[in-house]
Amino acid sequence: MQRPDYGLGRLISRSARLYPDLPCLVDDTGAGRSFAEVDDRVARLANGLRGIGIGRASRVGVLSIDTPGYVELILACFAVGATLVPLNYRLTADELRYIDERAALHVLFVSERYRAIATALRDGDPPLQILDLADDLEQLITAGGPERSWADLADDDILCIMFTSGTTGRPKGVLQSHRMLKSVYLQMWECLPRPGDVRYTASPLFHAAGFFVLLGQIAMGSASMIVDQFRPEVTARAIGSGLLTGCFLVPTMIAAVLDHAAETGLDIGSDRLRQLLYGGAPMPTALLRRALDRWPHCDFWNMYGSGTESNSQTYLRPTDHRRALAGEEHLLATVGQAVTGVDLRIVDDAGREVPDGVVGRIAARTDVVMSGYLDDPERTAEALQDGWFYSGDLGSFGPNGYLTLAGRGRDMIIRGGENIYVAEIESVLAAQPGVSDAAVVGRADERWGQVPVAWVEATGEPAPTEQALRQRCREVLAAYKVPVTITVVKSLPRNATGKVVKDLLVT
Repeated sequence: MQRPDYGLGRLISRSARLYPDLPCLVDDTGAGRSFAEVDDRVARLANGLRGIGIGRASRVGVLSIDTPGYVELILACFAVGATLVPLNYRLTADELRYIDERAALHVLFVSERYRAIATALRDGDPPLQILDLADDLEQLITAGGPERSWADLADDDILCIMFTSGTTGRPKGVLQSHRMLKSVYLQMWECLPRPGDVRYTASPLFHAAGFFVLLGQIAMGSASMIVDQFRPEVTARAIGSGLLTGCFLVPTMIAAVLDHAAETGLDIGSDRLRQLLYGGAPMPTALLRRALDRWPHCDFWNMYGSGTESNSQTYLRPTDHRRALAGEEHLLATVGQAVTGVDLRIVDDAGREVPDGVVGRIAARTDVVMSGYLDDPERTAEALQDGWFYSGDLGSFGPNGYLTLAGRGRDMIIRGGENIYVAEIESVLAAQPGVSDAAVVGRADERWGQVPVAWVEATGEPAPTEQALRQRCREVLAAYKVPVTITVVKSLPRNATGKVVKDLLVT
């Protein structure tokens, strides 16, 4: 297996030279285009983009579900040196207008279902040029010739501006450089696919996980299954048919696939499924055992990073998952050890390293890190200090460098001067029978300043009661950490990547 070279402008051409006849972009039946076919279309599309004035540093927005054309547009932007701006299609018109104003898009590609919202984005001068990601894209491919030409990309060139999901306020534009993106698949070397593999990533392309994993798959000659959204029945069928050799899912999606198979009698016990990558939440022991019973030859990887600002910083590796089932369950409460090439440290508010077991701010030193926030030098200076990246996440080191998260800085509640890390409460609640997930936030309180309040997502009947959950919290948590209220709901509000949006929880 050949280690990929660096330049993103030639990424698809390199893979097409090595793996011309292997599938590159496929649907859930395995039908699709080879690397050679995608390479030809990308070369023509790049020439078509140049023909409409798109080149180095032009900002190209995309508002669409995942499609093969979306992937080809990404690769064509790399080839001409344009800056990609992927947009979250679940945002409102006001939110998208805010992003357009910040990003100053030159052109916006949209799929048909989002054309109406796109036309309302900019009425000023100059008007925003809007192109259809299907018909107009094909016209650009037809108009562009097959000649190969690549922009001479420098390491500091910004190839993508990815806006944060907005769970902590107004979206911030994260500047992703050529250095950062070309380092993504080199850093992921341990868990990259093989040539000829077929992988499905449930995270959409506007999200860092979906975007980053796609780069690694293309670099290594692995096919990417492209569907419009995650559906457990589609994923289960693709696994059961032997199409997929790997997936990137969140634990709730893994559970949904297993549940669908159990309810329908579908056989999903394929020996071809070798890797399950996940992130965004810890893996419950019962779910891991259930999944490995179904796929005993599958390797599980928990990947922790900082989303748009930085790729994976730690891995909980396959050996760790099997050790957990052999009695070391505490490993599943961690996010593993530092990825090769990443330096991690835990520091206090003064920047001093703290001993193992003490919660502090997580700092990372890595090539896979943003250049900063768009037009926001103050926040950039807060996040990037002396070569270290501070995400706002809190955590502590345990034995052998295993990292345990304590939540984001905004997830620390201060009750009467006592620090409460919500991840500790959430892990207690999520471990109770009948609970699939939990979310804890701080509520303003006249006496204490803040108090913790909780929501739990219940599965099955009967649902757990607030009384029983509070009793369990009293048994294992200090009294000041016990939530003052626990609300049982059928589902917690989530964003497109499956993460709980705590701002939507009414306190």
